[in-house]
Amino acid sequence: MADTGSPHAEMIDVVLMRHGEAQALAGKDAARPLTQWGRDAVQAAAAELAKKAPSAQGVRSSPYLRARQTAKIVSEVLNLPILPESVEMVPSGDSDHLAAWLLAEGQPVIWVFHMPIIGHLIRNLTGREVFPKTASIFGLKVFPDAQIRHQHHLEWQL
Repeated sequence: MADTGSPHAEMIDVVLMRHGEAQALAGKDAARPLTQWGRDAVQAAAAELAKKAPSAQGVRSSPYLRARQTAKIVSEVLNLPILPESVEMVPSGDSDHLAAWLLAEGQPVIWVFHMPIIGHLIRNLTGREVFPKTASIFGLKVFPDAQIRHQHHLEWQL
């Protein structure tokens, strides 16, 4: 296990984002697109994120339309590639499994999630309870060699 108290412990900056506001449920949940307000909010949040100059290697999202649209906007603003999407990142995903995957990734990535999975994931990693609004962004310091639960740090929120 990593010594999370040591300034020399290996850390990775990870960014977790909730997708922008989507149209009201009509038909399949996975097919709900962002509203214009949602696109504008994601654009503004991505511009604020760019000021933090994240060291991300790419943007990963769930296959749901609103998450893919959010990831596309973020990738364009930050000039980052879109990484393969994952069905494990859907709202009903397993936060323990996702935490293990995030730690195993071994590189800084921007992850675009849904509620409630993003809240569960942040709680599992940091022990902090959060209730992310749409287009909100969280910066975490994670220790890849640490245990999954409550060993990581929530550094900032946009």
